Amino acid sequence: MSILGKIQRTQPLILNLANFLTPQRVADVISFIGASPLMTSEIAELESLVEISDAVVVNIGTISESTYPLFLEACRLANQKAKPLILDPVAVNVPFRASIVKRLSQEVKFNIIRGNSAEIAWFADKKSLNKGIDALESNIDNEHARLAAKKTGAVIIETGKVDIISKGHEEMYVDTDSPLFKINVGCGDMLTAVVGTFAAVSDDLFTAAYEATKFFGEAGMIATKQVQNLPGNFVNSLLDTLYQATQEIK
Repeated sequence: MSILGKIQRTQPLILNLANFLTPQRVADVISFIGASPLMTSEIAELESLVEISDAVVVNIGTISESTYPLFLEACRLANQKAKPLILDPVAVNVPFRASIVKRLSQEVKFNIIRGNSAEIAWFADKKSLNKGIDALESNIDNEHARLAAKKTGAVIIETGKVDIISKGHEEMYVDTDSPLFKINVGCGDMLTAVVGTFAAVSDDLFTAAYEATKFFGEAGMIATKQVQNLPGNFVNSLLDTLYQATQEIK
């Protein structure tokens, strides 16, 4: 059975520590592909929520010193309970965020890390041109993704014109770039949530990361054509395309 088929059959529960810009889009994409989204900002309920969840996705896009204990506890519990732990390291090369991720990484192990070329370069201890959350350069070279995977022990997804999925000694590639992904804030957050959903039902996280990235990218290409390269309705079209794909396997 395909990973997407397993999602439809098991309806995994995905716990998200989302940023406050895109929680609705993240919840929608998880729901539209057949899983159940769950979010919290209360540390007291984390143990019970992680226990019933099938994967934990953390996004540092709006993390603060006051919310750090929530993130640390969620990650710690995910490791303790053997739940796939996925990190979206938004703008990690900004000093405060870098310090947060360094502290987290000293305490927990992330299973999958999904970021743009500049964010992944940070994990590889390499410099990269960057503007905000969007990398400026081409990312065809797999050096940074491979180094990041070796240093972190995580499966790395480096998104860009060509997406690179690396486990340190092997790479897979997804060539489904659309300019509308970059224009629409939150598409990266949505992809990370999809990756977490695929990881929730798979024992092979490398394959799950690749299949999720390919699935999301192909839907984006279809949606781009449907909206004739206009960004306003792109996310709605993307969500519809993802939903339709799940219906076709039932």
